[in-house]
Amino acid sequence: MRAAAAATMLLLLLCVVRPDCGSCDHRDGNDVSGNLGDDDNVIGNDTTAVKRGRKPPHIIFILIDDQGFNDIGYHNPSIKTPVLDKLAAEGVRLENYYVQPICTPSRSQLLTGRYQIHTGLQHSIIRPSQPSCLPHHMDTLPQRLRQAGYATHMVGKWHLGFYTKACLPTRKGFDSFFGTLTGSVDYYSYGSCDGPGVCGYDLHANESVAWGHEGKYSTTLFTQRARKILQSHDPVGQPIFLLLSLQAVHTPLQPPKSYIYPYRHMADVARRKFAAAVSTVDEAVRNITYALRKEGFYRNSVIVYSTDNGAQPFTGGSNWPLRGRKGTYWEGGVRGVAFVHSPLLRRRRRVSKALVHITDWFPTLVALAGGNVSQSQGLDGFDVWATISEGKESPRHEILHNIDPLHKAPVPAHTGDSLLNKPKKKKKKKKKKKKLLKQLPKQKSAFKLSKGTNKSYPGLKARPKARRGHLVPSVARTSFPRAKASKSKARRTASPEHNLSWTRTKPQWRLKSKRSLSRSSLQNASRTDSADEPELPVWDTSVQAAIRVGDWKLLTGDPGHGEWVPPQILPTLVGRWWNLERAFPSLHRRKDAEAPKSVWLFNISADPYERHDLSGQRPDVVRLLLARLAHYNRTAVPVHFPPDDPRAHPDRHGGAWVPWIDQDQDSDQNRDRGEMDHKVQQKNKNKNKKKNKCRLCKLKAFFLKLNTGMMSSRI
Repeated sequence: MRAAAAATMLLLLLCVVRPDCGSCDHRDGNDVSGNLGDDDNVIGNDTTAVKRGRKPPHIIFILIDDQGFNDIGYHNPSIKTPVLDKLAAEGVRLENYYVQPICTPSRSQLLTGRYQIHTGLQHSIIRPSQPSCLPHHMDTLPQRLRQAGYATHMVGKWHLGFYTKACLPTRKGFDSFFGTLTGSVDYYSYGSCDGPGVCGYDLHANESVAWGHEGKYSTTLFTQRARKILQSHDPVGQPIFLLLSLQAVHTPLQPPKSYIYPYRHMADVARRKFAAAVSTVDEAVRNITYALRKEGFYRNSVIVYSTDNGAQPFTGGSNWPLRGRKGTYWEGGVRGVAFVHSPLLRRRRRVSKALVHITDWFPTLVALAGGNVSQSQGLDGFDVWATISEGKESPRHEILHNIDPLHKAPVPAHTGDSLLNKPKKKKKKKKKKKKLLKQLPKQKSAFKLSKGTNKSYPGLKARPKARRGHLVPSVARTSFPRAKASKSKARRTASPEHNLSWTRTKPQWRLKSKRSLSRSSLQNASRTDSADEPELPVWDTSVQAAIRVGDWKLLTGDPGHGEWVPPQILPTLVGRWWNLERAFPSLHRRKDAEAPKSVWLFNISADPYERHDLSGQRPDVVRLLLARLAHYNRTAVPVHFPPDDPRAHPDRHGGAWVPWIDQDQDSDQNRDRGEMDHKVQQKNKNKNKKKNKCRLCKLKAFFLKLNTGMMSSRI
């Protein structure tokens, strides 16, 4: 008896020390009272279990729409978000986290792990009537998690296209879907408009229209559906991935009156309603967290909270003190609110300043789930779990915010002269050479650089193919002496769709030093006189583009309204949402006005509010970052932005937004688009490879060139 009692006591002690013990299921640590747990010992042991691959964690990703930097309690005490504040305080706050400035690009990068330039979604959002969606040949995050054994569910806003059934969430890796397909719907009637008179019902369950839910507030409805999914799932038998993509706090602002009352002291009506909508999100997260604890998910779960873009001050949001707003590439449009809360974190209760981008969630979550990241080719994201959980240095040092060739702004003459160094003499010589080359039969268009332009650019080494599809920076941090003129040929390598004029000579310019473009290299970049600086690669600075490398951020073209909007925002809405989310000139100029500025440079670490433009003081850094833009642009696929299709009108489909093109009809278009993207990618991979030519071919080309030169010179 004594031996049995001693064995029982020993077993109980082991269960206390090891909560993952199979005999201690009754001590699951779930607190159904709704209080947030605080057991550090459990955290360390559960992390070890995950590392051993025993139990893949449950992943709950909460995506909020249009929540700004100043729209959460731990940034702004006037916003009441006690649950979000507590979760963030007990987890890891991501204070150097970046998203895209509008809905569709952020969601596409979350689900694919690729930049917009690699999915064809560089320009604007996908509107309801556009026949566009995620590329069919590209894998998604839920597909990879499902291959790893996960049950995958999505609740809320999709906004990634639905013109054919192949674009629906259930065809992109989700086992179930309940939510809206378009960008903005009424919170109670679920009506969605794509302009005046083009309106329809938008609420779907899997692949069918979910009628009969009118009158229920969407945030509450989506939260209830998410809780039902958790209640019906066995947390022990199978891990779950739940994407809760709330419509809040996007317009229209329709929170229940009970949530508006605590903000009655706010004079601005739009701000008052916006803050109330944030409070509804806070309550939704509280209910989801409660369900995770009650149903036994919490102790082996990872909760990720993220916004999809910056706030729109015209509709009550605030990014203060960041510059810009939703739809712009200023920090207010791309720096997002985010945190990770999990019992599996090794280092909790801290603020992380590590650089993280929304594309990083794909490889991070797939690796955390035990999936095979290497099966996904061309990822632009990094696995940042060690950075988040253990506080290690982020593997990311560079972010391409975007290159949008369809969004161009006027280029000032002085910018082109000072940055691109294109004297008038070169234009005459280029025209002369082009006329001469037109006489050559069956020969590709090319031209020889003049002495003024035929200089090497030692700061760039083209590397179109990199491990895991990420483009590793390769620009030296040394000074840039003038290079000797070369007599080799040069070709324009960029397609017209990319709006890039980039000239390079053969052989390719390679670095004398193998140092890469990093934070230290840019900070220590030598300041040279203009006489000693080389010529820039020719980049069209009217193209809207933005890139972050280390501490430096470069913007070209029209980045959008760059104002600093304080909490006292505009009292009324300036227009309908479809006008606010579409591209339009940010500067309304007179015909006789000076052309707007098209190049900006900021040190984000020293100047996070972008108040001090350093493009004039640091042309060396501008030059390097323009080279990075050109490097990325050579890997871009053509923009896919088709015109509206009148067949999508809801009046033709019973008053609802539904897929309107059959898969058979769409197969030819998909095949053409896939072939085009494949050709572009193959061209990018092979354009730097030397072609083996036989001696006879070279002799023929030599004599053809010699004969043409003699004829043109009238010898």
